[in-house]
Amino acid sequence: MSDVSSRIVLLRVIGVIAFGLLAAQLVRMQVFEAAHYRQLAVQQQVRSLPVEPPRGVIMDRNGVVLARNVPAYTVEMVPGDLPMDASKRASVLVALEQQTGNRRESLDAVVEQRLHSVDPFAPVRLQTGLNTEQAIVARAALADLSGARVTASPVRTYDSGDLLPHILGSVGTVQPDQVAKLRALGYPLDAVVGQAGVEATFETALRGKSGTQLIAADPTGRELARLGSTSPRAGEDVMLSIDLALQQAVTGALRDGIAAGAPPGGLDADGKPAMRAGAAVVMDVRSGEVRAMVSLPSYDVNVFARDGDIRAVRQVLDDPAKPLLDRAFMEVHAPGSIFKPIVGLGALQEGVATTQTKILSTGAITVPNQYDPSIVYTFRDWAAHGLLDFNGGIARSSDVYFYELAGGYQGFVGLGADRVAKYARAFGLGSATGIDLPGEATGLVPDPAWKQQTFGGTDGWLLGDTYTFGIGQGYLTTTPIQMAVVASALANGGELLKPRIVAAARASDGLHPTPRVVNGRVPVDAQHFAEVRNAMLEAAKDSGTAYTGRPQGLTIGAKTGTAEFGTKLPDGSYDSHGWFMAFAPYEQPEVAVVVYLEHGVGATHAGPVAKRMLEAYFAGRIPPTPTATPSAKR
Repeated sequence: MSDVSSRIVLLRVIGVIAFGLLAAQLVRMQVFEAAHYRQLAVQQQVRSLPVEPPRGVIMDRNGVVLARNVPAYTVEMVPGDLPMDASKRASVLVALEQQTGNRRESLDAVVEQRLHSVDPFAPVRLQTGLNTEQAIVARAALADLSGARVTASPVRTYDSGDLLPHILGSVGTVQPDQVAKLRALGYPLDAVVGQAGVEATFETALRGKSGTQLIAADPTGRELARLGSTSPRAGEDVMLSIDLALQQAVTGALRDGIAAGAPPGGLDADGKPAMRAGAAVVMDVRSGEVRAMVSLPSYDVNVFARDGDIRAVRQVLDDPAKPLLDRAFMEVHAPGSIFKPIVGLGALQEGVATTQTKILSTGAITVPNQYDPSIVYTFRDWAAHGLLDFNGGIARSSDVYFYELAGGYQGFVGLGADRVAKYARAFGLGSATGIDLPGEATGLVPDPAWKQQTFGGTDGWLLGDTYTFGIGQGYLTTTPIQMAVVASALANGGELLKPRIVAAARASDGLHPTPRVVNGRVPVDAQHFAEVRNAMLEAAKDSGTAYTGRPQGLTIGAKTGTAEFGTKLPDGSYDSHGWFMAFAPYEQPEVAVVVYLEHGVGATHAGPVAKRMLEAYFAGRIPPTPTATPSAKR
């Protein structure tokens, strides 16, 4: 055989052997290891990861930042990225246990739960609040371990402490009842979202829009390559109508008023610790912007920051004084005599009274029972005021005057319950004001139909119900923010303004002011508005009950309120809520103020709070006034 033939034979043998080896490898891969490679094919996939946008900041009307983002380092575990091999996974979990202090049993349970969840790649936070040095150490300890990582993420911080917790609200992780809705909107399960206050109401604007990052990952979940991305759109900054300096001044004034109005011994009529609580509102009567809104007791909103102190959170939640409740718009009470201007306005509009209508107050009126005349009911005034005209009725806050305007007496025909209710509702009472915060209470405007439906029985609506309704008590309940809308409407001639906490939002294309919204107009002649305002001017003079709320050098229209509640005291009196409502300056009104004290008298305790509020608002425009001791007027 020639050399050429030998070489050809050798090449053929080599080719046969090579093809045989190749065929054997193909058979091994396709038959014996097919499942393994199918698993690799599934795991080696392009993954789309959300890129969270920076959350917008919240600031006051002057640009003072109230809520910001600060970086925080966290040790996380991603169950879907842990090694499939049991021994390698155990090594990662042991390292995480040593680094974070989480017990191995707990880590195993979390991994098992998350691997069978909707999103096994959602990270689990194991250790939070690391500083930069601690983060460096943790990253070194967890280097090259699949499913373990140290991340830097923004944490919401509130610089105003306990001044604005109800307004700002807080952010937190997605709650179970939010999952379906937020997932449909593209939120990841580990997203941080607004849970209360402005943070919740303006969640969409503050959050912005998430971006995406496409990556190719290996079987362990490690990133192999970045294939592309879309940038997130930063959240909009939100500017409040609140003035932080004014908010601080109102908080101090309200705190002092609550202390002054607290019952002697600190106990209420039931012998229980008296609630030291109250609320105050400052509202622009031209725009509806809320310049200050305070509810006490308060709390530091940072307690509810992500991964906060559980004990501090529990202390706030268990506090019997309910600091989470914003008493300015979430809680209702009888408004007492600050309701009387509404009754007076209705009486003027309906022709029931004029400004010259005189009514005698001897300190009480008596009404016989309609079924048994031998039974006589006494409806008392807080003092015997003598003969009063309309201005005197409001200025002296005579209950007898408004018993008769509302229910009539001895031939004098009053408005009646239905018409009192009509004007109360015309001012927006019994309905939400629409303030841009969650959780607003609506209060109640009663009438005979409501009472029959609610209580049934044969007595129905009684004349006494109309009398107590006419002085802002009985079944009537309102919130301080509703009464701020009432005061603003009295000042501006009948416009029911929607209260606004957010003045504007600032995006990349500029500032977007929140529009002024008028919810309606009170159907009363301008002349009668002027007459009621004049009566409130008289109330704020030295001879009126509201003089305690008038700063020196400022003319205001005002009304006091003292609403009885609770158990009768041994002397026949009751505990009382203290109210005060005013607008200023009288000549060209800018602002309305409302004060509510859980305990106290309108003139004695709430009036001085309003005075300090007005002084703070008009600081630099009116001279300061010396502190005076008010008399116990209503």
